Amino acid sequence: MGSDVRVFLFRHGETVWNAQGRRQGHLDSPLTEKGRQQAINNARRLERHRPLGESVVMFSSPLGRARQTAEILVGEIGLSCQDIIFEPRLMECSFGLWEGLTTSEIKARYPDEWTARTADKWNIPAPSGESYADVHARVSEWFAAADFADTTLVFCHGLTSRVFRGIYADLSQQEIFDLDEPQDGFFELHDRAAVFID
Repeated sequence: MGSDVRVFLFRHGETVWNAQGRRQGHLDSPLTEKGRQQAINNARRLERHRPLGESVVMFSSPLGRARQTAEILVGEIGLSCQDIIFEPRLMECSFGLWEGLTTSEIKARYPDEWTARTADKWNIPAPSGESYADVHARVSEWFAAADFADTTLVFCHGLTSRVFRGIYADLSQQEIFDLDEPQDGFFELHDRAAVFID
């Protein structure tokens, strides 16, 4: 990835399950009105922050909430949604049997599995799901192979975004755990650093 490349990294807007505190993983729920407005606001932030130039490539997770966010934002800045590359390796971490559940429901139904994963989040997945290590491996594979333009837009998810920023900036596991997952604003990745733009 060349030194002139700038990656603008967006998390999808708020969804119904976000608002309810439910884990989504590979399942999906639609954007709320707030989530749609977040995508529009992030388009405005991007336009104020930096002219896009002629060479732009766009990647998105194929999950509905990321796809919807990408299509809203890309339309707002006048680019074609037909040019978005939908990349499965940018999907959210699978939470397996925990998908659709709140934290309190998970703790009640899967107390032993919750305790085990809490003790080693990096290596231990939710039942039938993925671990951080699994997500790190697939996002690393995508990052190594992707053809980035000088301006690259990436649309993904909370945990996936943290893992990608960790790969890009060479962060430790604990530093990845400590990163934020904002939906208002986005990150500019350049020169091996991630700067939040709000």
